[in-house]
Order: sequence, then structure tokens, then C-alpha cells
Amino acid sequence: MKILELLSFLLFLTPFQISAAPPGTAEIYSYPMPGIYHASSFFTLEVNGKKIPVVNYNSKYDYAHFSLSAGKAEALVALEPGQVVISYRISPEKKEIKGILSGNQLKFYLKEGDYLIVKINNLRELVIAADAVEKDRPASSGKTIFNITSKPYGVKPNQEGLATKEIQKAIDDASKAPGGKGTVYVPAGVYPIGNLQLKSNTSLYLEGGAVLLFSGKKEDFTVNAYKASQKRDLTWWIYTGSGTHDVKIYGRGTLDGNGKYATEHLNIGSNILAVMHSENVVLDGLLIRDSGSWAIIPTRSKNLVFRNFKLFNRFDMGENDGIDVMESDHVKVEHAIGIALDDPFSTKTWTQNTDLCRNWPGTAKPQTNITFDNLLSWTYCYAYKIGQGVMQDQSNITFKNCVVYDAAVAIGIHHKWGTAGVNNVIFDDIDVEHLSYQNDDHRTWAVFFMQNGDHKGSGPVSGVQVKNVNIRDAGQSPGKLKGLNSAHQFRDIHFEHIRMPGNPNSASSLKEMNITDISFAENISISP
Repeated sequence: MKILELLSFLLFLTPFQISAAPPGTAEIYSYPMPGIYHASSFFTLEVNGKKIPVVNYNSKYDYAHFSLSAGKAEALVALEPGQVVISYRISPEKKEIKGILSGNQLKFYLKEGDYLIVKINNLRELVIAADAVEKDRPASSGKTIFNITSKPYGVKPNQEGLATKEIQKAIDDASKAPGGKGTVYVPAGVYPIGNLQLKSNTSLYLEGGAVLLFSGKKEDFTVNAYKASQKRDLTWWIYTGSGTHDVKIYGRGTLDGNGKYATEHLNIGSNILAVMHSENVVLDGLLIRDSGSWAIIPTRSKNLVFRNFKLFNRFDMGENDGIDVMESDHVKVEHAIGIALDDPFSTKTWTQNTDLCRNWPGTAKPQTNITFDNLLSWTYCYAYKIGQGVMQDQSNITFKNCVVYDAAVAIGIHHKWGTAGVNNVIFDDIDVEHLSYQNDDHRTWAVFFMQNGDHKGSGPVSGVQVKNVNIRDAGQSPGKLKGLNSAHQFRDIHFEHIRMPGNPNSASSLKEMNITDISFAENISISP
């Protein structure tokens, strides 16, 4: 076969489409829209002239996902014919991305790794996730590659029946691969599954356009917990067993929790990815959507990395947090976008007899060395939060370089359940764009408070640094800094370079920061 013919043949086989690009222009990698999804009726998107599928998701936002290389990338968002783009905003606003309006079109430039939220007129938002080009994409076949569509597995893309047994068999086989580096390869297509257990020394790779779909039958799942507040069973949909180590789950595919259907028709919620009592686990690049409970739960584990993920949950169902890091140590959550009615990025600790924890492996443990970095959050609740559960100590927790697109509360510590302590917390370089919602009586940029939720008192909170916060919207309620009583106080709280709306200078007092609901707090310092 001639070289040109071979190249044409290889391009025909690839699951995504690559745009031809002149020098200095980004290459665009577009993935096929899975057949279970529908195209947006509001927006179309082209990048460097290449059409990108836009998924119609829910009443609040649609989304588009693709990859691109370094170089110039011109995005063209078009509304339906006859409409006119009158106004727009592009978040993160600190990127200062400027648009050009022309009739029903908005043009702007983006870069690899940009996760953006675009608001045009009064329409729903368009979320654009432009990943960098994959550098670690595996071959689809080989000695240590276990392709689920190949023999002996023979799974068919878009098949109606479950693919659980076949994919689990591929994972089991990969865990026995020579050298301990087996990779399960999932090609583009939709694969309904029940529970999957990830094994040590394995990788699970989802190609762009591949979807693992939470099936619509309750009998396909194991009940792992009960959530009293929701009055429903929970399942760890894709999970690691106790003692699992060296696992990677990655690619440009989708984990679809089918949560709206599962909660309303099956009364079961799913933790989409449950990392349970494990070590050295990496999640990289996947799109995770529609969880019926807390989506990602790193639990009693250590040395974990969650990066480049897109967490797209709904706003018409609750208790669908994004990632809740629980009783773990040395965890990094970096370069991600989280959208959910409930808290997209938070930390919690519990006890073994807490309702959802009774089957957790290991023993309850303190949480330490957790870093959230370079994130974009949109929620009706807290964008970045510690709590409500503080039943084991939490320390050395950092949120930095983060953007709040919209929320009820931008940053917070809510010590409601438990009597353990919180120590050495940093909120640094936080950009607060909008505070449009209300959670309890809160609609403000900062809430730090204690409650006696389990009638056992509360716990000490100390060593909190809040610095380099740019507040574009202060909300409508006062900021809160409230301990429970003289025995349970906030201590050693430092504010530095907090800039309020309309003021080019940093605030020099709590009053200027609109933190006026204060009690049982001592040793508060402010550095303009």
C-alpha cells in the first residue's frame, strides 16, 4: 500500500476527526456524538472551521467537548437562524476573552485546556471543554491491550444488552497482563453496564465518543449503602476494592450515571466512581455526567490524582455533589470543571456507623494534604467547601487558582456533624464572578460557621488563610464567621488582599469585606 493510501486508511479508522491546519493553527480533534444524546437546538459550534457536536443536556446548559493542539483556534458559536447575538460573557472572566459579534454569531479565540462557560443573550449557557491533545493514548490492540470489542470479549458498540460481564472479564485479564500494565480499551459507542470493579495494575481507557452507561435496571447493581437523607439505596457503580493500587482510568470518553432516570424510576443513586481504601489511583480526562448521588468519592485512600475531568451534573436533582474527598491523604484535584446543584468540590470525614459509611472498607481516619487547583465551579450551593461532615480531623487543605462561575456561597467551612477539628486551610487566588443563588439563608462570598448537628457539640477550626480573592459579586447576605460557643470557636483566621466589587483597593476590615455576622471568633487578622 502506498504511503498516502495508508495514511488515508488510518484516518478512516480513527474514532475522531482531525482538521487540517496550516502552520501556527491548532489541530482540532472532534469526537462523534453518542447515539443516546441529541444535538443542541440552541447552538452550533465550529473551531477552525471544524464542526464540533454540541450536546443538548438540560434546561440550564448544553456542552461541547473536543481536543486541540497548541496554536490559533477560532471558535464560532452560532444561534438559530433569525436570532441575533446582542450580549455575551465568557467565563473565566479573568482570561479576558473578547468576542466579535456578527448577526447570529459570536467569534472568539481559545487555547488548549480551556474550560469555558459562554452566556449569550438570555439563553441557557454553553459549556465548552477544549482539552489538550492526548499524549498517552494507547494503541487499540497489542499484547497488553484488552479491547472489549475484540475476542474473547466481543462487545458490540451500541448494543442493547449489558456489557458488564465482558468488560469485567477484560479488566480481570488486564490485571494479569505481563509486567502488570494491562490496559482495557473501550472504543467509541455506548455500553450499558452494571457495577465494574477496577483491579490493581490496570488502566481503563475510554476513547472519545465512548460511553459507559448506568443501566436502567435495579437488579444490575449491588447495594453498597443507604442514604437516609434521600431515603434511597446507593451503589458504587465503578469502584476499587479494598487494597487496590496503581489504577488509571482515562481518555476522552464519558461515564454517564443516568441519574435522573435511576433516582426517579429505580430509587437508586450511584457514586459514579468510588475509590475505596486504595492507593495510587489516577483519573484523567473523562467527562462525567448525571450522577444520582455524589459523583466521585475518594474514600480512605492515598496518593490520588483527579485531573482534566468535566463533571456535568443537573440542577433539577439534589445531593449530586461533584467530588467529595473523604478520609484520604495526599489527593490532588486539578484542572477541572464541576457543575452540580450541590457542592462540586468539597471534603468530608465521617465515622463507621454513619449511614452511607457502614460498608466502607478500612477504618475511619483523619484527612490531610488535599489540594484543589485550577478549577471552575457552578452550583446552587458552595463552590468550594469543607464539611458538613467533620467527624475526623481535617488538615492541610488548599483551594487555589479557582473560579466561581455562580453559586450561593463561593468558599466555606461548614462544621455541622462531628466534633473533630479543622486546621491549616488555605483559600488562595479565588475569583468570584456571580452569586445568584441562595443556600439556607446564605448568598455571599464567604461562610465559615459551626452547627451542633448531632447534638455533640462541634470542633475547633484554626489556621485559616483567605487571600487574593477577587469578588465581582458580593451577593445579598452578610458573610459569616461564627463559632458555636466559647468552647468551640474559630481561631487564627487571616484575610489578605480581598477585593470587593467597585473598590480597586483591598479591604482593610471585616466590614469592608461584608463579613458582619460574627460570633465566637478570635485572633482575626487582615493584611490589605
